[in-house]
Amino acid sequence: MKILFLFFILPFIFTSCSRPLEDKQLKKNKDNLEIVLEGVVLPNREVAILAPIMGEIENIYIKNGSYIKKNENIIGYNHLSFNRNIYRIKSKISQKRFLLRKMKLSKNQIDIYNSKENLKNITYLSNLGISTKPELYEAQNRYIASLERKDSLNSRIDALKFDIVLLKYELQDARNIYNNSIIKSPINGFVKELAVTKGQRVDVNSILGKVINIDNVVVKAGLASGLLPYISEGQPVKIKFLTTPRKNIEANISKIIPILDPTFGKIVVEIELKNKDFSLQPKTKALITIKLPKGKNLKEFY
Repeated sequence: MKILFLFFILPFIFTSCSRPLEDKQLKKNKDNLEIVLEGVVLPNREVAILAPIMGEIENIYIKNGSYIKKNENIIGYNHLSFNRNIYRIKSKISQKRFLLRKMKLSKNQIDIYNSKENLKNITYLSNLGISTKPELYEAQNRYIASLERKDSLNSRIDALKFDIVLLKYELQDARNIYNNSIIKSPINGFVKELAVTKGQRVDVNSILGKVINIDNVVVKAGLASGLLPYISEGQPVKIKFLTTPRKNIEANISKIIPILDPTFGKIVVEIELKNKDFSLQPKTKALITIKLPKGKNLKEFY
């Protein structure tokens, strides 16, 4: 008898527990049904302040909590080593250019022309039987040597040209590093979590702080997946912010992200709001009420 009782009662137990989150978020208010979500205020934009290059920090132009405009200076590196590197590369380029000009001036055809004419004369005399074979061999060797000297000089000139090209690329890189030696704000907003000191050495892509924009904010809330069919973008909502004093507003759903969010562990509902007075601060808690139109078929929940 007990086994038979369990056989009939267990399906009801599992059915009642199959949607615990939906049951928690769905509220009955008089004759209406409402979905009530717990949300949190987040900045509209939050961008990390990254170190674009490796080096030593020399200047910090802004403090934590300060409002900053896009492209305004935040942090400056020590320029001395960057300037030295640019000067070193420029000096190398000048030296190699000087050597190249010198080689080009010495690259003339007189040596080849003279040895070639001498070879022609000796060959002519040798054919007449006037010149000896050793004299002919010597003339031939002189001509070959002049050609080899020319080829060697051409190779050295080509190598110098290639070195200068590489140094020009190196100089451009050094200038780019110099141009990145002042970190500017990526957006308008407030500086947050700035953690760097004068004299500190930082690596490339080190996170030095954040800039958050709260001119506009987004209220995010996790939604039980079973309630997804009953809400839509643009649907009116009421939001009660847990601030002192309390702040209540009416708005509309801006976006529904129908995949599980790793932070919330649920589907995410977003409501974008203007925040010109900055009264809504990040991490402020909120209760979001979505009144469901009459006639919605929610019998499966009740």
